[in-house]
Amino acid sequence: MALMTSMRNRMTIILWGLLIMFLLSMTVGGLVGGANIIDQLFGRIDPSSAIGAVNGEIISPDYFSRLVSNRIEQSRVEGQSIDERSIDQTRKQVWDNLIRDYIIAQNVKELDIEATDDEVVYHLKNNPPAFLRSNPQFQTLGEFDQEKYDLAISSPEGNEWAPIEQFMKNKYIPDYKLRQVLFSSISATNKEVRDEYIKRNVEYTIEAIHITNTMLDVDSLAPLDDELLDEYNKRLDEFSKEETRSISYVAWKKDPIQIDSLSVREEAIELKTRIDAGENFAELANLFTDDPSNQVNPDSGKGGDLGFISKGQMVQAFEDAAFSAKSNEVVGPILSVFGYHIIKVYDKKNQGDEEQVHAAHILLKIDASPSTLDELRRNAILFSYDSQDYGFESAVDTHSVEVKSADGLLEEANYVSGIGFLRNAIRFAFNNKLGDVSDPLENDSYFVVATLDSISPPGYKPFDDVKTRLNRDLTNNITRKETESLSHIFMEKINSGTTMDDLIIQYDGLEKVNSESKTLNRSFKSIGKSNYIVGALLNASSGDILGPLQTSRGHAIVHLLEVANIDSSQFEIQKDGIRKSLVTQKQNRSFNEWLDQQISKAEIIDHRNSYF
Repeated sequence: MALMTSMRNRMTIILWGLLIMFLLSMTVGGLVGGANIIDQLFGRIDPSSAIGAVNGEIISPDYFSRLVSNRIEQSRVEGQSIDERSIDQTRKQVWDNLIRDYIIAQNVKELDIEATDDEVVYHLKNNPPAFLRSNPQFQTLGEFDQEKYDLAISSPEGNEWAPIEQFMKNKYIPDYKLRQVLFSSISATNKEVRDEYIKRNVEYTIEAIHITNTMLDVDSLAPLDDELLDEYNKRLDEFSKEETRSISYVAWKKDPIQIDSLSVREEAIELKTRIDAGENFAELANLFTDDPSNQVNPDSGKGGDLGFISKGQMVQAFEDAAFSAKSNEVVGPILSVFGYHIIKVYDKKNQGDEEQVHAAHILLKIDASPSTLDELRRNAILFSYDSQDYGFESAVDTHSVEVKSADGLLEEANYVSGIGFLRNAIRFAFNNKLGDVSDPLENDSYFVVATLDSISPPGYKPFDDVKTRLNRDLTNNITRKETESLSHIFMEKINSGTTMDDLIIQYDGLEKVNSESKTLNRSFKSIGKSNYIVGALLNASSGDILGPLQTSRGHAIVHLLEVANIDSSQFEIQKDGIRKSLVTQKQNRSFNEWLDQQISKAEIIDHRNSYF
């Protein structure tokens, strides 16, 4: 691309890392993907060759794993802790983004949408992607600075914009043009703009009565069992359930033992000795502390500095030691629920009547040592062997261990009752036969050995399991009809001359909104927010009595007392921004609805359960 090469030679800022960070935060199905290797003979995809497919286009296991690894590495660089749960969440996010990207890329291809070199230049100059606009290098006071950006793309330095050009050409611009096709008929009418301005800016003064279920004898309105059963049969499809499985298991918690605590204490004593001998406290804190709040970024820490602290901010053992120490004194090791602390007090002061100390600390957590973990793992292995040879119950008796159970596990589940995240236990349950015993399974907190107890086939949830939900739904429907009926009666009384205050006196439980002024995007007392009320008020005039209008708790009758005047000059100032905001909202909603529809009718094959 000669034009692109020319453009690159006019740029200065190095953006490889910037693009990489952006691409790690999303998937790029339109840029990278696997070939279609569907098994034509059998009309299906071999899980060993593909982790999934979208409309016949495969997602290779290597590609998926690479995206997941990149995302995890990004999180690690950003200082986030990585555990099994976060890895599983990352896999789900990457999968969802992949499906989305493949669907979009396939539609782009079907519509024969492409980007020319001229379009790349135009968009790079005039419509840069959000990840460029939000980069601090191109911002001033938190806002995108066009001059800084123009300067960056006008000063030559090398080939650093090449990956961004490729991204613009293969992904960003085709996606942008697809959206333009989808959004071609979307606009905001003048009335919609005016109504939105009114909702944001114009105050409405109302009084109202609110008819809620507090006026009803709810117990007398409760549906009968026969009615609940009829409702259950009508809504049976809502209560379908997938196959579930249940397991029994034995768990060995990865708790430290006494020797582990003694070992950490010895480490703390050694650090204290080094500090007493003259080594720099802050440098040692950055090297050894287990306090995650110490890390500012991957390359620097805070030297254990906690700033000035007051009594009551820290655990008691820490507080006692810190407030008892002198300025520039180092004390410890101090044992708390978090581990062993070595504390340095830099300064002391009084803030009014309150004493404060400027403290820093080195925290050494007490975790199970490798030898302790090895012993726990050995116990789990021996139990697993004995269970497989002699039976699970026999092994339980021999090893004198406690058995727990987890019932109703779904194939897509991640959590096991009493254990937490343990995806391997779910995979074991759904990949084995009744009575089978697992090899030792492991998460961050436990070693586990499980046996498959029962299999419940797919079907429908029993009536008794959903009876409470049905009762709530039917009761809500009944009470809503009752409050509406009462509201019509009150409306007739008001039209006949009865005041709202008269009704409040006559009827217990009736709620009154006295004269109250609010913009329509806020909540009125008692009645809260209601689209029915907002819509009615937008089309009403002062003096109108509106209702009954449905609310989240019943029905209201609203008397519009006054509408503030519209500030025409402010409307002129705000209307373009409001129109743009409304169009953007419509576009986002339209795109999400379109994408959901495309995904719902797509042929998506998911083999993740074969891998994770």
